[in-house]
Amino acid sequence: MKLLYKSIILIIPFIFFGCFESGLSGTYVGQEGAFFEKLTFVSNDKVELTFLGTTTEATYTKEGKKVKIDNAGENQILTITENGCLDGGGFIGKYCKE
Repeated sequence: MKLLYKSIILIIPFIFFGCFESGLSGTYVGQEGAFFEKLTFVSNDKVELTFLGTTTEATYTKEGKKVKIDNAGENQILTITENGCLDGGGFIGKYCKE
């Protein structure tokens, strides 16, 4: 019975924190002519966008397999691919974790 209680106590944090969807982290580098050089996710809602050596900060939200980046009144939606890259399609391009 003691083992059962210990198991439950150890499992509860994983269940509790697993219910919240976490944000992204780290740097994703632009692939083959992507618009931005890189996207660096610095917190659960902030991302740094690097373009031509200049970095700006934007906000983002993650819902399922979609990442919406809001920057100066404009937004882009990127899809998280099966291999973990972020794909914005056409002009925006694809970004893979460094």
